[in-house]
Parts: sequence; structure tokens; C-alpha cells
Amino acid sequence: MSEKENLKDAYKKFAEGLQEIEEEDKKAKKEIIKKGVLELEQKYKEEIKGTHAVDARLVKLRQEAGMPELIGVGDKVDKKRFKDKEKFEHFLAKEILEVGIEESRNYGGVMLFKDFCKIFAEKRPNWVAPPKEIKKALEYLAAAGLVPKMFKMKNKAILITFKPAELSRDLLTILNLVPPSGFLTVEELSKILGWQKERVELSFRSLVEQEIAYYDKQAQGYHFPVMKH
Repeated sequence: MSEKENLKDAYKKFAEGLQEIEEEDKKAKKEIIKKGVLELEQKYKEEIKGTHAVDARLVKLRQEAGMPELIGVGDKVDKKRFKDKEKFEHFLAKEILEVGIEESRNYGGVMLFKDFCKIFAEKRPNWVAPPKEIKKALEYLAAAGLVPKMFKMKNKAILITFKPAELSRDLLTILNLVPPSGFLTVEELSKILGWQKERVELSFRSLVEQEIAYYDKQAQGYHFPVMKH
């Protein structure tokens, strides 16, 4: 290796070393901010409640520390910490709606409940939200008209729709019959349901338009990514 190459390699290692230090510094800074925020909130909880300026500063600090934005909940947003349990449910519903809309976008706005629970835990690691709380929040959203009601399928799985409109009965019937492979053909469905081919094709077209399914020309059938398990 030439001196020029040695120098280039040395620069690269130096840059990598700096990056590691920066990452460590960021982590250390987050921990310091987190500790400071928790101490502030504990010591001045009464004063903080009535001061919006302080609230705004704390929210910003919480964001920098990678903490939930809700002041006074500590490092985790847990129902146990709320005197007003209904307030927790409303906050949780808001987070669920945000995550649901974003994460279901690639699946035409629909997701299986069990899959959503896993995704919510990944996307909102600071929230303590067991499935029963998520279900309750989804029921609240449905009652408020923000999402359709959950749909229980024949295999006992629960389908969530993060769209303002209800899926038609035909589409729900088809989703009920999608096998674990997540693949279905027009012929298979016509045979199972006894529907005319045109009715099946129309329903499939609607599912494709809503991005719940996509057509595989080579396999001559439809894939349902969200239903695959």
C-alpha cells in the first residue's frame, strides 16, 4: 500500500472514530437530558402544571431525550401514572391513529390487529399499551367515527381499517377467505363462493385500487401482503 493510500485509510479510520464518539456523545446527552427532565418534573410538578412556557420547553427537552412528549409521565407512558384514566385512553387513541395511518399505508389502510400491536410497540417504545388497551382505543376511535369498526374474521383474526370508509361486504368476504399464503385467484374464489366471475373480478379490482391487494401476472392471481402469515 502506497503512502497516499495509507493516508487515505488513516483519514477514513479517523472519521469513523469521530462518528463513534459523536454517537456516544448523543447517547450520553440524551441520558443527561432525560435525568434532568425527570428531576425537574418531580421537583416542580405543581408550578409546571400552570405554566405553558415551561411546558413548551419541557416538551422540547423530552423530544431531544427521545422521551414521550406527555409531561409528568416519566420515561414511559403508562396508564397507572394517570389519575384520569380516560385521558390516557384519549392520548393512546391519538397515537394509535397516527401510527395506524402511517404504517397501514402500504397495505391499503388495513392491518391485522396482532400485527398492529407489534408495530405499535416498535414505533412507540415509550408507551405501555397491552393489546386490551389498544383494542379499547380502537373502539373509541370507531365510536368517534374516525375509523370503521373492527371486523372479526372467520379465523378469529381481527381486521382493522384505518380509513374513514367501511369496506364493502363483498371485500370483507374475500379478505375472510384469503389463505395464510396471502394468495388467491379468481377461479378459486368463484368456486368457493359460487359467485360469477365478473363479480369476483370487480371485487378484486376494487381491492387492487385500494392497495390492499396486487395482481401477479405470472402467477395469475392476487397477493394480499397484510393477510400473509
